[in-house]
Amino acid sequence: MNSDEREAIMFESGLLILTHPVPILRKNVQDILSRAAKIISSKLYVHIQPNRSTKQETEPPTARLILPDKNVQMLMTDIYSSSASICGNIDIYVLLGNITNSENHATKCRYNLRSKLEVVLMDNNAEFSVNEQYLTRFIQNTFQPIEKNIKFQSICDINSTPEQSFEEISHIQTYRQVVLGGTFDRLHVGHKILLGEGCLLADDGLTVGVTTGEMNLKKSLPELMQPTADRIHSVVQFIETVKPQIVHRVVPITDMFGPTITDPDLECIIVSAETMKGGQIVNQERQKKSYKELDVHTIDLVQDLCHGQYEEAKVSSSSLRKRLLGTVINPVKVNQNIPSSPYVLGVTGGIASGKSAICKRLEKLGAATVDCDKLGHKAYVKGTPGYDKVVSSFGTGILDDRGEVHRRALGAIVFSDETKMQMLNDIVWPEIAKLAQEEVRKYSKEGKTIVVLEAAILLRAGWEDLCHEVWGCVISVQEAIKRLEDRNNLPQEEALKRIKLGTTNEELVSKSNVILCSQWEYEYTQQQVEKAWKLLQDRLPSQMKSNY
Repeated sequence: MNSDEREAIMFESGLLILTHPVPILRKNVQDILSRAAKIISSKLYVHIQPNRSTKQETEPPTARLILPDKNVQMLMTDIYSSSASICGNIDIYVLLGNITNSENHATKCRYNLRSKLEVVLMDNNAEFSVNEQYLTRFIQNTFQPIEKNIKFQSICDINSTPEQSFEEISHIQTYRQVVLGGTFDRLHVGHKILLGEGCLLADDGLTVGVTTGEMNLKKSLPELMQPTADRIHSVVQFIETVKPQIVHRVVPITDMFGPTITDPDLECIIVSAETMKGGQIVNQERQKKSYKELDVHTIDLVQDLCHGQYEEAKVSSSSLRKRLLGTVINPVKVNQNIPSSPYVLGVTGGIASGKSAICKRLEKLGAATVDCDKLGHKAYVKGTPGYDKVVSSFGTGILDDRGEVHRRALGAIVFSDETKMQMLNDIVWPEIAKLAQEEVRKYSKEGKTIVVLEAAILLRAGWEDLCHEVWGCVISVQEAIKRLEDRNNLPQEEALKRIKLGTTNEELVSKSNVILCSQWEYEYTQQQVEKAWKLLQDRLPSQMKSNY
């Protein structure tokens, strides 16, 4: 089998062993990752083992101790930062168990990986061909789980000579106890570099604070943030994967300090270039408690070479959350209780969330729209079943001179009494639903294939049962208040009261299939709608087929 034929074979997970001197590896990182991306589809573990002579069969086949130095530190960063643009679909872990100042830790290094290794990739063809037996023993002794018939493959033969001279190695200081913090939402390469630095600098223990509660409210799209327990779990899994022998403590934090001002044994804090001041503030608080000042280790931000116009230039969780807008975040389940055509989209959101504007955009793309809020006015006009039920429940005192229900008089009764409001809803909501279904049938006769059901109360009224899928519109509370102040001339207190009466963003995210956000520029909202519409067109044939 030649090299091209081997590269055509794809494996879900594999191990990449790097044996060349680190400075040479750094110069070839992008080429190495590009080649690996042709072979690995899901998960790649990287083991750094430079200058190892695997021909010495008397040497025990285990990971060799490598002292932490600047070159190794920068190689780890290079691998993660390059992977974002070269193989962003692959989950990469740079293994650091053998890179330590403690020889005892290195000899105990055994990796229990999350994915079974199917293939071992090498950066040197000569060593690969001569030492396959040794490599097999080394893999079996160091990594678990592995496939019974694991494959070995050389991905490149880097040209280097022993005579090449390199800059003098600068060893890095390590610490017994290291601390760092972050949101760690949808673990990305920036997080991996931060956590990797923590694993590299910590000889014994690593403490990680994961933000929760009000700390996250100022973040972009906090509603789409993973639950705290999931984020903690991701951090724990990362640490246990890349440096299994380290003692870790991963805890939720509700302020910027967390364990840094309660644990006197911490020695170093790792921060990013944008949170340097936080490290200084932490030390000021530690000084008040007569704790030892922490060494502040700063890492650079990772540039996102693939970021969109409305995303951050750095790799960030905010950008990742924005990329979820317009996509299916909760699976679309087949609704066999309604006809497969027309395909009904329920569009809902809180007050001032921009749902009506989004529905108008969908109309321009070809959808028909049923405005359930307007149908509410028809649900109890004189002569309808809803009218009789409302008058029977609330009395003739709510009627005007023409015998119609006076909405203001009815509102005065129900808005001050939750029980009576629910009584009215129990009457009106089913009537609106019937009118909405009539509108859908009318559009069906006109040949419309997609009908949008616009309703602020869609989820609370249970009208998702009338839809094939639900699209939720969210904006921050602060933006909703601003819009109500500008649009309705409402004072902030009254605006907040109305917002709280509606569906929360958290409920929208949990119960919607697709989320949209009109908080930013007009063009960005349009991009989201067009993206959501295109993805809908792509899945529509199979979705409609499933309803037959």
